Amino acid sequence: MKSLRFSVSRAPHPAVLITISLILIVMLTACGKKGPVRPKLDTLPEAPGKVTLRQQGMFFVLGWKMPSKNQDSSKVEDLVGFRIKRLTYDAADGCPTCRDPQNEVAELDLKYLAPAQRIGNQFYWRDLDIRVGSGYRYAITPIIVGGQEGPAATIHLAAQQPPPSPTALQVESGDAQVSVQWAAPVLHEEMELVGYNLYRRQAKRPFPIVPVNDEPLQETKLLDRGLDNGRAYEYRVSALIRIGDQLLESMASPGALVTPQ
Repeated sequence: MKSLRFSVSRAPHPAVLITISLILIVMLTACGKKGPVRPKLDTLPEAPGKVTLRQQGMFFVLGWKMPSKNQDSSKVEDLVGFRIKRLTYDAADGCPTCRDPQNEVAELDLKYLAPAQRIGNQFYWRDLDIRVGSGYRYAITPIIVGGQEGPAATIHLAAQQPPPSPTALQVESGDAQVSVQWAAPVLHEEMELVGYNLYRRQAKRPFPIVPVNDEPLQETKLLDRGLDNGRAYEYRVSALIRIGDQLLESMASPGALVTPQ
């Protein structure tokens, strides 16, 4: 008769058990999802500067300068765009600063800015949805890689009925130049004529938000030089009118096409 043999296993050494436990803890911790690394607040961009808001006919034109520094004074290197939010309030008795703008109306990518426009470090965006009697407050927020937002710059303005537009726009071509002239609008007594803005575009391209002139034109004519012969241009003109303490711009006149020869 064969004898029975029993195998008796020894209990693991305590040091081995501790080592295995530590390995399991590390593995379980590593299995969790890791969120994106959030930048420190002082490394986010400063708020946009030189914020402007003006009425252009039945549009609002919002302007701002790209921030060049972070809040810790380091150089901004990971800016990818801007987010624009809007608050609508009653122009007569509403409070434009009682609430922060929450309605997002635009998110602009630096690589694909349309419908916004950029001139140097200055950006312009046109709000096409305004109503007379309403006021609008805007918040412009810089966005960096990863979607993090810097502090917002805010500004507000009440929409008014736009003043009359110039009429009878005429253009005449010349050698690398165009002569443009128009008729002044008929104004009411409370309106003060400040000048004119002239807009020019190459045919089939959008009109720029910013006019040809740096300062309001004081005459009802302009000789536009330095153009390309054989290239078609279109012109529009608007009037700048002061009513009380607000400067308004009329709707632009119908366009006039011309090709310098």
